[in-house]
Amino acid sequence: MVKIRVEEVKPGFILQKDVMGKTKNPIIPANTVLTNQHIQILNMFFIHEVYVQTAAKLNKDSKEKVSDDSFYSSYTKAVEYYKREFHSWQAGINVNIANIRRILLPLMEIYKSEKNWLKRIHLYSTKEDYLFHHAIGVALISHFIAEELNYDKGQSLQVALAGCLADCGMAKVSSTILRKKSALNEAEWQEIRNHPVYSYQMVKSISILKPETKLAILQHHERLNGSGYPMGETGLRIHTQSKIIAIADIYHAMTTKKAYKETKSPFKTLQVMEEDLFGQLDIKIFKILSEAIASFSVGAQLELSDGRVGEVIYKKHDANTRPLIKIIDSDDIIDLERNRQLYIEKVINE
Repeated sequence: MVKIRVEEVKPGFILQKDVMGKTKNPIIPANTVLTNQHIQILNMFFIHEVYVQTAAKLNKDSKEKVSDDSFYSSYTKAVEYYKREFHSWQAGINVNIANIRRILLPLMEIYKSEKNWLKRIHLYSTKEDYLFHHAIGVALISHFIAEELNYDKGQSLQVALAGCLADCGMAKVSSTILRKKSALNEAEWQEIRNHPVYSYQMVKSISILKPETKLAILQHHERLNGSGYPMGETGLRIHTQSKIIAIADIYHAMTTKKAYKETKSPFKTLQVMEEDLFGQLDIKIFKILSEAIASFSVGAQLELSDGRVGEVIYKKHDANTRPLIKIIDSDDIIDLERNRQLYIEKVINE
């Protein structure tokens, strides 16, 4: 976290402290991904300096561009392009798989040079465009997991395509339901639960998609214990690619802004996935994501869910999201594995 002048701020930087004016509420709250509009607001309120996360690579005279800025720019373009495709599906136009490939391929190359994208991608989503952010987010997270499982380039791309198109069937759901800002009733939920079938119907004739990719699109809401939908499949009847998409889908959905549901921090989300969804998800695949999110090292500074800030003094191999924490300016040492009511809210400094 570094304090820089507003004129040095670039779109894609993440605000680390609330920007306060002469009001009770912040002008711009912490954890906001800054856009050109936010920068204009800062200037309007005569704010001269802010604390941001991605500014560490900048200095007064440097023209160096932070890599995350490049990723964020490409990501927002991908979301916008996907949004156009989605609207075309709502109008009855068939899925153009070449367009989806063009959306994803550049972004999958860029993220390899931005090591922190996985830890930040949940911050980029907006309530208004959640559905479009979700498609791109799930595609990228699924692609990352596939590569960690040593899938080859072609297989990893197929997994990314499945992640991106898993919710394309939402285009066949009533737009009234999609726009609803309050909790859905049972009938509306049932319509939403039909979307994997709609998605499969939209892609089943696309020859470039492999059978297992189409199956992953159909099965991405299935769970190992049979509690999922639309078929209530169990265990080995659920394809590995389906299990990958399921984990990426749950993680991104729980950590991003939606109109009718509060978000959870990445670490709280991982805790919920590990504990509350035990028996529903593939443990091996889940650990790949969990270890990547919790890749901070000993000495990292973390903010806990009760607001206290501490430093990691020991990290457990089998509980990587629940290390031993020494509270700053205190002799208190907290074992998060034993204090299950606490969890990591965010990483301040790695």
